[in-house]
Amino acid sequence: MFKSQINPVLFVGGALLLASQASGQDAYGGSTAGSVRYYAGVGMANIKAGEYVYSGDRKISQLDWESKGVVTGTLGGDVDIGYAWKLKGRFDVGLGGDGYMEDRDWLSTSYSGWTHQSLHPDTALDRYINVLLEAERALVDTGATRLGLGGGIGYTNVKWTARGGSYIYSDTTLHDTVGNFADGLKGISYEQRIPTVFLSANAEQKIGAFTLSGTLRGGAAIAYKGVDDHWLRYLRFTDEMDVAPMIGATVTADYQLLPSTAVYLGGDFQKIFETRGDAHVRSTVNGASASFDDGGAADYQSITVTAGLKGTF
Repeated sequence: MFKSQINPVLFVGGALLLASQASGQDAYGGSTAGSVRYYAGVGMANIKAGEYVYSGDRKISQLDWESKGVVTGTLGGDVDIGYAWKLKGRFDVGLGGDGYMEDRDWLSTSYSGWTHQSLHPDTALDRYINVLLEAERALVDTGATRLGLGGGIGYTNVKWTARGGSYIYSDTTLHDTVGNFADGLKGISYEQRIPTVFLSANAEQKIGAFTLSGTLRGGAAIAYKGVDDHWLRYLRFTDEMDVAPMIGATVTADYQLLPSTAVYLGGDFQKIFETRGDAHVRSTVNGASASFDDGGAADYQSITVTAGLKGTF
């Protein structure tokens, strides 16, 4: 599965490299057909995702997964293909980070609050991958100012595993059972797979050695899926979500050091709004399974700040 997630990035990288072989030397930020720009950086990200279980219209479970200060690496670039068109690609990967998970259940209608809660400070971010591919056409390009519209596709994959932690359950009376899981005991893993399609609006302004640019994205998550492994119960839950609204934005500031080299500082935001979907559960022991229409839901959000180098060849 991990290999299939990287293949689109390798394809884009190969396309950029082939295009660069046909291009001449060009100052960064030029718009001649065939010119290729690339960037590489490191940054930090805050990532969170919600996992929900419903019975009809009543929410009966919510798991909040979050990682802060995740170290990330970023590679990207764009190529001018003529007729005011650009092709752009970006790849972000998590290089390390911890997390936190809170699990709450509302299993009785006799209480207004939660009946069960577990807290998991020992939660690891197993994987974070984010890919964006975009085609953009300039509507205005004066050399100093560029305004354009475009569209593209994206893919995000994020996974956590929660170990150990503490719990408060309601067995006979409310919150009557309190305890701890063994340290390091693997409890729950959760993965979100988020393909997206979007339209974009782009703006770029050069002011001396500085270049300010921004992109707004709006679209939808399609074939959105959540996969939850309850290791202590030997159960796998798979939620196949309905189409979910998505918004995103990227802002970047560059400073030109040399004709073909710049430093940059950028920020990226992405949000997938909560959406419902069908839930499927399967025993990992005997294969017994069941499905629940509209029984699951999910949402997602990430904020990334990156700094690095840009160049042209």
